[in-house]
Amino acid sequence: MKLLKSLSPFILFLITTLSMAQNNQNFDCKILKDIKLKYAHKPDDRSYIIIKDNKHVESLEDGKYFIKSDLEWISDCEYNATMTEITLPNFSFKPGEIMNVKFEKIKDGFIYGTATVRNQTFPVKYLVIK
Repeated sequence: MKLLKSLSPFILFLITTLSMAQNNQNFDCKILKDIKLKYAHKPDDRSYIIIKDNKHVESLEDGKYFIKSDLEWISDCEYNATMTEITLPNFSFKPGEIMNVKFEKIKDGFIYGTATVRNQTFPVKYLVIK
């Protein structure tokens, strides 16, 4: 009984690790380095995001406004985006600020993840356009 009690945290850790490994096997983040996306929760078809290698451009209202960022890839599924140019009026963030983005899964043409900037974390969901 003591042996089972002492091994239970290890067994739980092992099961969790295996489960996470199986989930990550179905998700190839390499597609994120050359992709076009749109926010899933916005009905506006005139706004989109292009990620190409180490550059991120968010085009809003048919290109009337944009947000440009330089990307530093931490892994295939995570990057830090340093915002370099912002033309969107009243945008909450300023050039030089860094947003960390972690992608967790792709399912049914959508990419799910979390973004963190100024110690605020929020979920992101994108529709893959190409």
